[in-house]
Amino acid sequence: MWETSAGRILAAVFCSAVLMLPAGASTAAARDPLTPVWVSPLQGDSDFNAIVAPDAKNVWAFGTTRSAGKARPLVYRKSGSTWKKDRLPSGLNGGIQAADASSGSNIWAVGGGSFDGQGSAYLLHWNGERWKLARRWKSTFPLTISTTGRRGVWVFDSLQSRALRFDGRRWHKVKTPVPVWDAAARGKTVWAWGLSRHGKTEAVHFNGRRWRPAGPGALLPKQTEESMTTFTEPVFAGENVWMVANHIANWTDDDPKIESFLLRHKNGRWRKEKADPTSELGHTPIPDGRGGLWLLVSEKISGWDGGLEYDLVLTHRTATGRWSERFLGHVDEETAGVAEFVRIPGTQRLLGVGSVKPSGRNKDAAIFELS
Repeated sequence: MWETSAGRILAAVFCSAVLMLPAGASTAAARDPLTPVWVSPLQGDSDFNAIVAPDAKNVWAFGTTRSAGKARPLVYRKSGSTWKKDRLPSGLNGGIQAADASSGSNIWAVGGGSFDGQGSAYLLHWNGERWKLARRWKSTFPLTISTTGRRGVWVFDSLQSRALRFDGRRWHKVKTPVPVWDAAARGKTVWAWGLSRHGKTEAVHFNGRRWRPAGPGALLPKQTEESMTTFTEPVFAGENVWMVANHIANWTDDDPKIESFLLRHKNGRWRKEKADPTSELGHTPIPDGRGGLWLLVSEKISGWDGGLEYDLVLTHRTATGRWSERFLGHVDEETAGVAEFVRIPGTQRLLGVGSVKPSGRNKDAAIFELS
């Protein structure tokens, strides 16, 4: 698949994600390393990819553990001040790629094998009491999900223009304008983005009856054969929808130039909001519950040996547009780090998930306190 034009752009998306998502605590860092508050005690190699917190009593971390040549899904639940490994249905392969929740009794996760064609893809559901295997597919392909309502969920195929929607009672097959890479649902409304058949990334919107293109258009630089734009997952905050766009001007270069844009959809149209033009906004914005947003920012600097290094900064935008920031740590590209973060409802406490890699050891799944 990588030999096609679309395949090369897909590869570039992965590469740009690596560049934009800052690495974690570097064992070689000389100043203010990002220190986890909890590290998995499991043997072998492990990491977290996703975290959900529908309420303060339901905080879950999802990822992968690898041992003896096999990969298995990993789920931990916060219990008091610690984290406890939770039981999943038997016979599951690979790791969990994504998760979402609309309540403490409607949590969904997708996982399985990767692009090597091994294993199968599966969908898991937490009903408030235990995890159940909701669906399984023989072939493997990347999936993304978005929960909606008391029991509903959207499941998107990231390689084909199709989706499954569960309304709480029945499953429905839905055709989408593009293969969806990230999505967010609220009620009957869905915002998403993906890769069009022309090899361009495109934002789309479902109004409850049909899908249609709904991108920011001329607000962003034009996509060409040498450039492309990726988006973060859309985020609902009040009546607004927020999304970060990252434009890669020369994605075929070893050191591509990346511009980040903070976008807000309000009153039927997109607007560009002021943000630091030198920063790469690789993570999805997190609403603060007060009309503002939290963002993780990676500020690239030059390493002493010529390698890429970053200062990881937690930034905050108030409802009135005022910005503040807090330095979290100095990191480099060789180590793992924060994959996703979330705000605990009812608080301003932020938790991140990812991994750390002690010198000479495997990666360990880790939880980070970001605020």
